[in-house]
Amino acid sequence: MLDDVRVLEVSAPETMLAGRILADLGADVVVVEPPAGSAGRRLAPFLDDNPGIERSLTWHALNNNKRGVTIDLSSSDGKALMRDLAAKFDVVIDAAGAQRMSPLDSIEFAPRTIRCTITPFARSGPKSDYAATDFTVMAASGAPAMTGDLDRPPLFFPVPQAMLEAGADAAIATLAALLARDRDGVGQRAEVSARIAAMMGSFGQALVPGSGNPEGKRTQGAMTIAGVQVPSVYQCADCFTLITIGFGPVFGQMTQRLAKWAAEEGRMDQRIADISWPTFVSDLSARKASPSDLQALVDGLKSLARSKTKAEMAESSRKLGLLSSPVMNMKDVAEYVQYRERGLFTRVKLDGGREIDAPARFAQFSNYSIEIKRPAPKLSEHSVEIFGTELGLSKTEVQALFVAGEI
Repeated sequence: MLDDVRVLEVSAPETMLAGRILADLGADVVVVEPPAGSAGRRLAPFLDDNPGIERSLTWHALNNNKRGVTIDLSSSDGKALMRDLAAKFDVVIDAAGAQRMSPLDSIEFAPRTIRCTITPFARSGPKSDYAATDFTVMAASGAPAMTGDLDRPPLFFPVPQAMLEAGADAAIATLAALLARDRDGVGQRAEVSARIAAMMGSFGQALVPGSGNPEGKRTQGAMTIAGVQVPSVYQCADCFTLITIGFGPVFGQMTQRLAKWAAEEGRMDQRIADISWPTFVSDLSARKASPSDLQALVDGLKSLARSKTKAEMAESSRKLGLLSSPVMNMKDVAEYVQYRERGLFTRVKLDGGREIDAPARFAQFSNYSIEIKRPAPKLSEHSVEIFGTELGLSKTEVQALFVAGEI
């Protein structure tokens, strides 16, 4: 799909997903790391919980299908090496660090080169000098303000969410720039703000109240109808499950089946199950129904969920056609039969012959198959090969650069 596109990725935690997406689409992606290794190699979790430069499972998941070299971009010789190498590539992806500066800012690229830079915050914005951690970026996005219980601090994601959102957006920005270059023959500079990327990823929940309206509050995983909190997450015998309660001609029928099931299990009074849930909202307005009926429904569903495991809830929901699904932990995701049968994981061999499961693809196409053709590169694994073929350097010259600490 992108087999005629060549990408240099100056590796950082924020760039890894961008490079992986482009590599999966067929681009020749070469990761550029400092001689001591990229920060991405130091991201948990680690193989067997033992940290090491080649043991980060995050690195292995986000760097398949890439080759790798090392260059010291803090030195003038290293920057010259990077400039000469970039002239052979279509795209350069990097991330801005301290003071929103990148070591590439002093390098002049060819007019056709596309450069995409990921920054924590917009360089010209009021937060441009904020600390560049995933925690601060996510907090500034506003998304955590909508999560968690009202009497506790906001909930943050267990993975570096802003980093991944920014990487995905950088891949999109790069594809758009490639399309524009196909049209006019000119490269361009693209910048992706991790904060904006994280904010866009949370637009399922309004973050900004309308003029004159009260500020939004955390939903606590529930909606409030006529003073009754209707949760979406219910505790099961072994964990939690998601259950959607709806009304109207479509979703109300699901609620009707859900109430019938709860009554058959002895968890709800038959009278509540017999209520017309498709017309409940209009009946409530006409005072033909009561908020206490809705509270009885919620209480019955809580009792039903507590009597079942999340697997039992999921199986019955499939049979009854309900909007319900188990809340999965990572072990559940890894063992989920449907994900396995759809080929979302594949076996990857690490250095030393050890095999692990790794994410296989981010999308399934009808006319293109994403495959893992090579594992994540070991540190400086392809330096001799790439500096030789791309810049014509001999092994002796590459060795001299290594001894001098330039690669």
